[in-house]
Amino acid sequence: MDAVGDFVWPQATSELILLPVTGLECVGDRLLAGEGPDLLVYNLDFGGHLQMVKRVQNLLGHFLIHGFRVRPEPKGDLDSEAMIAVFGSKGLRIVKISWGQSHLRELWRSGLWNMSDWIWDVRWLEGNIALALGHNSVVLYDPVIGCMLQDVPCTDRCTLSSACLIGDTWKELTIVAGAVSNQLLVWYPATALTDNKPVAPDRRVSGHVGVIFSMSYLESKGLLATASEDRSVRIWKVGDLRVPGGRVQNIGHCFGHSARVWQVKLLENYLISAGEDCVCLVWSHEGEILQAFRGHQGRGIRALAAHERQAWVITGGDDSGIRLWHLVGRGYPGLGISALCFKSPSRPGALKAVTLAGSWRVLAVTDTGALYLYDLEVKCWEQLLEDNRFQSYSLLEAAPGPEGFGLCALANGEGLVKVVPINTPTAAVDQNLFSGKVHSLSWALRGYEELLLLASGPGGVVACLEISAAPTGKAIFVKERCRYLLPPSKQRWHTCSAFLPPGDFLVCGDRRGSVLLFPARPSLFKNPGLRNKAITEAEAPGAGDSSGGSENVPTRLVPVSTLHSLHGKQGVTSITCHGGYVYSTGRDGTYYQLFVHGGQLQPVLRQKACRGMNWVAGLRMVPDGSMVILGFHANEFVVWSPRSHEKLHMVNCGGGHRSWAFSDTEAAIAFAYLKDGDVMLYRALGGCTRPNVILREGLHGREITCVKRVGTVTLGPEFDIPCLEPPDYLEPGSEGPGLIDIVITCSEDTTVCVLALPTTTGSAHALTAVCNHISSVRALAVWGIGSPGGPQDSRPGLTAHVVSAGGRAEMHCFSLMVTPDPSTPSRLTCHVMHLSSHRLDEYWDRQRNRHRKVKVDPETRYMSLAICEFDSDKPGYGPLVAAACSDGAVRLFLLQDSGRILHLLAETFHHKRCVLKVHSFTHEAPNQRRRLILCSAATDGSLAFWDLTTAMDRGSTTLESPAHPGLPYKLGTPCLTVQAHSCGVNSLHTLPTPEGHHLVASGSEDGSLHVFILAVKMPELEETDGEAKLVPQLCVLEEYSVPCAHAAHVTGLKILSPSLMVSASIDQRLTFWRLGQGEPTFMNSTVYHVPDVADMDCWPVSPEFGHRCALGGQGLEVYNWYD
Repeated sequence: MDAVGDFVWPQATSELILLPVTGLECVGDRLLAGEGPDLLVYNLDFGGHLQMVKRVQNLLGHFLIHGFRVRPEPKGDLDSEAMIAVFGSKGLRIVKISWGQSHLRELWRSGLWNMSDWIWDVRWLEGNIALALGHNSVVLYDPVIGCMLQDVPCTDRCTLSSACLIGDTWKELTIVAGAVSNQLLVWYPATALTDNKPVAPDRRVSGHVGVIFSMSYLESKGLLATASEDRSVRIWKVGDLRVPGGRVQNIGHCFGHSARVWQVKLLENYLISAGEDCVCLVWSHEGEILQAFRGHQGRGIRALAAHERQAWVITGGDDSGIRLWHLVGRGYPGLGISALCFKSPSRPGALKAVTLAGSWRVLAVTDTGALYLYDLEVKCWEQLLEDNRFQSYSLLEAAPGPEGFGLCALANGEGLVKVVPINTPTAAVDQNLFSGKVHSLSWALRGYEELLLLASGPGGVVACLEISAAPTGKAIFVKERCRYLLPPSKQRWHTCSAFLPPGDFLVCGDRRGSVLLFPARPSLFKNPGLRNKAITEAEAPGAGDSSGGSENVPTRLVPVSTLHSLHGKQGVTSITCHGGYVYSTGRDGTYYQLFVHGGQLQPVLRQKACRGMNWVAGLRMVPDGSMVILGFHANEFVVWSPRSHEKLHMVNCGGGHRSWAFSDTEAAIAFAYLKDGDVMLYRALGGCTRPNVILREGLHGREITCVKRVGTVTLGPEFDIPCLEPPDYLEPGSEGPGLIDIVITCSEDTTVCVLALPTTTGSAHALTAVCNHISSVRALAVWGIGSPGGPQDSRPGLTAHVVSAGGRAEMHCFSLMVTPDPSTPSRLTCHVMHLSSHRLDEYWDRQRNRHRKVKVDPETRYMSLAICEFDSDKPGYGPLVAAACSDGAVRLFLLQDSGRILHLLAETFHHKRCVLKVHSFTHEAPNQRRRLILCSAATDGSLAFWDLTTAMDRGSTTLESPAHPGLPYKLGTPCLTVQAHSCGVNSLHTLPTPEGHHLVASGSEDGSLHVFILAVKMPELEETDGEAKLVPQLCVLEEYSVPCAHAAHVTGLKILSPSLMVSASIDQRLTFWRLGQGEPTFMNSTVYHVPDVADMDCWPVSPEFGHRCALGGQGLEVYNWYD
């Protein structure tokens, strides 16, 4: 379609692209990265600091960058400037760049050369360039004048899947071509007698049983490595390939990947491979795996680079992330497992238990009752004490804190507990608590003010000891505060404990898998609001005498709240209190988020850890606001990150059925365990952090399904927002007033990601990720946007409530709080609080004998969400969440208590087929009630409109009562149905008009657009029995269609004003339409780079910056245009 007249406004310009990283190359201390058609330049400071210097946008036009080739300089000096050939698909461009420590300047660039065939490899030859093309031919190009000098084909004109050019001159140029016949073809273009004369292959090498995707040649050792579709890497002894007729020998056949291998690179001492399984493997030249790097998500690692001098490997993935890894010998100092050599004639006995006091002191007890200390600074064992009462049975626990507070506790099978100051063991205090076995010990610390030791004895009795230090610091006092009584069970002892801030309650876990809430001191039990009675000594069997200075037997207190068998029969392993929530972990492979309300424990979220981790041992909160999970995966101890879905640390310890201990500080983590009669210790500096450097955080591993803008945070100049060199397209003064847009994306990879998009940098920062869903996340809705301190608070920040939904009919509600943080790259930090969740088949999980019944449609998916907010004066109601469901239903969920309660209110099966979209809008007219209207669209192309205000009125007949209690209400017939399209509706939007009507636009799978004006009319009061029965009448005033607006599905649509509309499609075109003069008129169109766009959101930023538009599909792209 041609633009009408001279309308070229608005013209959208690409501002940011997040696509799979398809090209990487190290040039000196800089890294070149290709993302779509953009060139990213990073400064690799050898001190470990990584900084993005510049993004050169749209360098390769509409081609994706696949590689870089830097022209060799005679003196090898590339520190000041370099000539770089950038290629990908069929495009090639030469760029001359001058760079310094923190800047980059483009001196010259050639035109974009469009070749007739795919470019597999590029080689500089004495100022000219040789190209290996997709149908087994070599082209010699002059980069200055941009003309072809020679074109030499091979006699075997097969399609290639990879190629490698070797040599520095045209005379010695050699090509190794990977043919689709799974063979390597070696031939020499310079042997052609005349131009365009085909050259026969000199050698054919067979071995792989799949297509060869990559190859690398190491001239110094005469080795060639190939990576293939058959999941293997082969190493060939080829000698000097520039000499014809050489012998080829396969010396290594390496299997280590679980999927296709995309990339391979040979170094002097290593072989690096990366593949579709998102794993980067480091091999020796003999084929032995030395290291395995895991961390990328999605469909694989696409790009690979190495810095041999620094022993770095850099990977770029389909998740648009870039990571830097350290090779063997150059990694984080302190990584590894060491034996502490306990066995010695001077230390008789066998080890019984081990624990950690901080990250640098190890405590161990033997079957002779001896307690030993190992200091990592001194590197020797020291005996602290020996007590033969702890010979046959002993428990050992160190007090929490950075250095264990200098205390540990021992317990035996006769009810004795010994509290030992580590620095002065002679001041140890004994407490005879029970007449039987002490089953467990645990510490509870409240800041630096209160330290308790809990000991479980016979009959479920738990003694609570209060520990305090003498003013001199050389002695301690141990006083029994109270006793608790656990609920009856077969294995009746507690396993863990923690203070619930501010410190009035203790949260405990027991061996039966229950989570219990106790008062921290007996005086709290006199509070009548707790509604529990104390149990006297006579009512609790199995208690022994209390000694050590206590004359009266303490009262035994029952829990004020209990969640029975929350973690099954294997028990609770840890309790953590953070951010107003309680987190519990168990040996059932799950962790729970709990909330204490009115003195009662309430489950908020149940989450599984990584696949195969059936023993979750604990949680740790890291400085960036996220958490890491500790647990056992088969015979390995694992530190796992739910945010990035990666194993940060792995220790092959043999499993958790042995004595072990874990300690973490900001400086280091330590894991100690007993194995083969010795103490083994794993230490890693840097705390619970990744063993690699994140050059750029990945976004999503799979397709983005929804994009929603939450709001904008304005930061002042004191936050010093990092800024790259301004892009060329920005006009002076148009960079925006320090604004950062907060955008939420969800994906098929089951995660929801919160992004910060500054208007000044052309970059994106991942603030946090929410990983609560068990299936793909397809829809998002935002409500309750405000500021952290309330409406009167002028400090920068943002709060919002978010509802996410997707596969398995699962819905979650959580809140976001974005606040300034100068220590982060984005200058922002984001805190996520999970509020509630809902699944349609929750009732199914509670049914008995469900294995004998047929589950109805277990794979229902939520396709779209819409928030319906009522007037604030409507009592008893929070916002409604409307959901479009794949089973043909439109469901309404009610949010109450600020999102903490989410339940199904009503549903309708009016469409009788998959509902694709829902959208809500309000109608306001003078002297009339505010009306809330919901629009739904299905796969048959029909739109239905519902008046929710009338439906929610008391006494309304629109909501039909359910047939059985507990079932949702039935939503009646819609007010209006419009047949807009002949097939599914993939995009929907509305906008009020100045005349009091509503402009409704929809886009369909057949590429068509439908726009109509909707009028809402209210009947006169005389025509009804009263205002309560006023039902609006909806009608269509004008209706227009554009049959071939796009060449594919219209998946994004936004009415910006009554005269302007923008649409996006899978045909990769962002198109503007003029409205208000009859049929929508084409204005202009822009081609974007994200394939398979699934959603779009547009919003105004400021008068200086104009509008922004985010497109999500197999990547993310942000456009802007000016008003």
